Amino acid sequence: MAKKPGENEPIRPLSKEQREARKAFRQVDAKAVMTEHDTAEKAFSNNRERLREERLARETVQGPMLYPAPELPDDTPIDKVRFSARVRNAISAAGWKTVGEIREASDATLLSLPDLGKGSVSYLRETLGLPSTDGVRPRGG
Repeated sequence: MAKKPGENEPIRPLSKEQREARKAFRQVDAKAVMTEHDTAEKAFSNNRERLREERLARETVQGPMLYPAPELPDDTPIDKVRFSARVRNAISAAGWKTVGEIREASDATLLSLPDLGKGSVSYLRETLGLPSTDGVRPRGG
């Protein structure tokens, strides 16, 4: 008797051998996945440790990166301060080399830099400890 479209065959129960074969396959598959996961986890850990050692070696030679703070001396090179990429790129494009040059700039000068808006200027003023000028509000104000 031919099947009509949309008709399904009745579900046949699995034999004991088929169930045992599926169970064995699942166990082997699970073991392979766990091994792969462990290998990836070890590689990740090794890479993280390698990068950490490289950073520590670099900081030993060059000195540590500093967080922007009011206590930073004016002659601190900008390369040694942890600014966001946007702020660092804008300051570098202006040709400034030290924190003092940022502190001496007016808000109008800072706002004229490409990709530097009021939020970035407020951030610079807050973190470097200078009051805002030209009416740019600090964050939260």
